[in-house]
Amino acid sequence: MKNYIHFFIIAPLIWLAACNKKADQIKSFIPGTYTNFAKGAYAQANDTLVITLVKDNTFLITRNTTYQAIREGSLLPKHRQVKLLNAIYDSQNQVLDETTNGRIIKFDPGKRLLKVNQAVYKKIN
Repeated sequence: MKNYIHFFIIAPLIWLAACNKKADQIKSFIPGTYTNFAKGAYAQANDTLVITLVKDNTFLITRNTTYQAIREGSLLPKHRQVKLLNAIYDSQNQVLDETTNGRIIKFDPGKRLLKVNQAVYKKIN
């Protein structure tokens, strides 16, 4: 009986420690530079996200986008845009909650990927 009591006390603690370790691995993976290239019939875009830890669970995302329209098979001049976005790390769900637009950002450290909506970004550093 005594062993069962120890099991019911220790097992949840081990489970919590394992969950926290995985959350910490995701959080430590987040800072860095991520890139995405998308091309369609009418435009192409290069997107770069630079994510930095500000404090505790708060992150700053600098989004640099270069966009080119395609007309009659030719690329038009480039347009550049820079946006600063804030995000909070949700340790329970292991995602970044981008507070400006309400997007949820997911990470796959094993594949070195960031996913937001349908877009997939590759971590380059």
